[in-house]
Amino acid sequence: MARTYRELESAGLIVSRRGRGTRVAAAWARPPAAVLHERAATFVRDARLLGADDEQIRAAVAAALAP
Repeated sequence: MARTYRELESAGLIVSRRGRGTRVAAAWARPPAAVLHERAATFVRDARLLGADDEQIRAAVAAALAP
């Protein structure tokens, strides 16, 4: 059980405070659309750091959406 909590905390899904318990991380308490926009922006930033242009980024997203 402790390992599961550590993994959830390292993934940023929960926050544990000694004496205060464990709570869902604030990022997950936000509206899903806001979280999606933030993650999309992070993906685009990281892709650009790898040298990808807009077309390559669009192609990567399209491939990820394909069944």
